[in-house]
Amino acid sequence: MTTNTTGARDLRGALGQFATGVTVITTVDVDNSPVGVTASSFNSVSLDPPLVLWSLAKTARSMKAFEESGYFCVHVLGASQEGLSARFATPGSDKFADQKWTPGHGEVPLLPDFAARFQCKTTHMYEGGDHLIFVGEVLDYEKSDEPPLVFHGGRYALAKSKGQGEKPGAAVDITHGTFTENFFLYLIARAHFQASAPLRKEYARANINEDEYLALTMLGLGGPLSLQALQVRLEHTGHTPSHATVTSMIDKGYVTETVDGTQFSITVKGRELYLSLLAKSKAIEEELLAEFSDAEISDVRNFLQRFIKRTDPGIPDFWQANGNGSG
Repeated sequence: MTTNTTGARDLRGALGQFATGVTVITTVDVDNSPVGVTASSFNSVSLDPPLVLWSLAKTARSMKAFEESGYFCVHVLGASQEGLSARFATPGSDKFADQKWTPGHGEVPLLPDFAARFQCKTTHMYEGGDHLIFVGEVLDYEKSDEPPLVFHGGRYALAKSKGQGEKPGAAVDITHGTFTENFFLYLIARAHFQASAPLRKEYARANINEDEYLALTMLGLGGPLSLQALQVRLEHTGHTPSHATVTSMIDKGYVTETVDGTQFSITVKGRELYLSLLAKSKAIEEELLAEFSDAEISDVRNFLQRFIKRTDPGIPDFWQANGNGSG
């Protein structure tokens, strides 16, 4: 535990240990032009009457607009809205350029996407050191099912429920021979097959099967490799290449044998195919993950890495094919 009574930077770091939601708060200026800021100081005050508060630095360019408008709208951002948070946190930028919005109470801009949205009438303003505290009466509110964006320790985070969930194995009924949609191994397998389906179509068009595709990938990552090395590295896939596999690839011009015939390496034609399939894989990943936040992707990636380590029988990873042919 660290105790410190001096230094604004240290204090900011300590306060950052308190996780907060991220909001974009909007209003209009004297010309009814839209104004907005990113803030994490939002909080509830009362249910009866319905009151909320937030604070704004006195040096903020938007201070006069919020003081004079009489209305504001709090948009609690969803987990996928880091970009919107960054946009409204950037001083001096045209924050509403190409940004859709509709007028609400007091002509205040209402943004279309949110985890929750509160239209408020300003009821009180209080001095709060280097900030001004705004208290508003909630006139209208809406919420969505999207999880909120969270800020903690100086970075974005993802809020997750700590519900008990279903215990491992509970989704499988051995007596009746059934399982539910929560069966974890089913979810892992289905995700793999659905995500890889477009890629399987691509290498089928190139007239190679899955054994050949996996062997091509290994040789594309490094080589030359012996048949035994290929088999060891691909054992966990259930598609270990045979001598017939590499012979077929040699016939198609994708692979060649070393002079002594003990190892195999990728040809120029094979590398072109490998790179085209790798580019397709990259495009598939980008498309599939576009709807997920960085925090969600990071959580799943970290979990899968731990899960792979937990189930790993000691098989080398794909990218460990470094050309030594030793397997």
